[in-house]
Amino acid sequence: MFPVLALTWGVLLNAGAERPGPSPSPSLPPVRRLEVGAEVATPPDIRISPGRATTLFFDARIRTEEVLLEGRERFQRVGLAEDHLALVPSNTFRQGERLRLEVRFLDGAAPEQMVFWLVVEPLRGEPQVEVFRRVRTAESYRREVEDLRARLAQARSELERLQSTGRTSRPLEELVAMLGQAHRSLYVQSLEFAKTPESELRIQGIQHVALPSRWSALVLRLSPLSGGEGWVASGGSLTKASGQVLELKPPWQSTPLQAEVAQEVVVLLADEAALTSGRYTLKLWDTRGRTLTVERLEVK
Repeated sequence: MFPVLALTWGVLLNAGAERPGPSPSPSLPPVRRLEVGAEVATPPDIRISPGRATTLFFDARIRTEEVLLEGRERFQRVGLAEDHLALVPSNTFRQGERLRLEVRFLDGAAPEQMVFWLVVEPLRGEPQVEVFRRVRTAESYRREVEDLRARLAQARSELERLQSTGRTSRPLEELVAMLGQAHRSLYVQSLEFAKTPESELRIQGIQHVALPSRWSALVLRLSPLSGGEGWVASGGSLTKASGQVLELKPPWQSTPLQAEVAQEVVVLLADEAALTSGRYTLKLWDTRGRTLTVERLEVK
């Protein structure tokens, strides 16, 4: 009896040893780890491929009902969970298309909201992306505000001193001299455009202002509609009709938008010679994900 049992167990063990578990394939694409902080002005790119899944895992719970996905109706599948997002693009997408994705978090830590660009690359899609935030604490913001207040008080004190003595600082004199030399060569052009109707902002005008061989910028005069109060431009993109994306520097705006008050937003191009004649699409957004889209922006 015992020799029979020993023989039976030996056969079973040998059978199990002959069927090892599957080993990882060396051809599997690597998992991408993406760290994003509040100081990042340009949203990162994530590559997606038609017919293949891309899954984004987050280090905190997200507000699933507030996820904004451009062209969502063109995806085969969109799966949302508390800490991840799964996307399967359809075959209607073409190489080079760029889609805006906005995600907000539940924990209230900064950055509270993240923006990504989904870039269609049929052969280079990223199947798994793990997103980590470089979280800023409330204490770090408090110290930054205190530092700004101290610097503002110092600037006001210096201004009062200059006004009382009737003298100006050397940098200001240099700026005045430069403007005096450049006023004849300064280029200013009002641009024609069309705007998406669902925006919370009103555009009163857009100008292309440039000092040849020095710098080139777009100047937008904006005022808030209902829900647009407090808007401050934090990032932007400028895309030519051909699909070429021009690099922009972080937008400048003096104060948040206030009701019934118009003010300028300045967007400086990284390459002063890049803005050539043609039609463009300009997008600006704030840290809360509120987006202004300017279509058919005509540069002559």
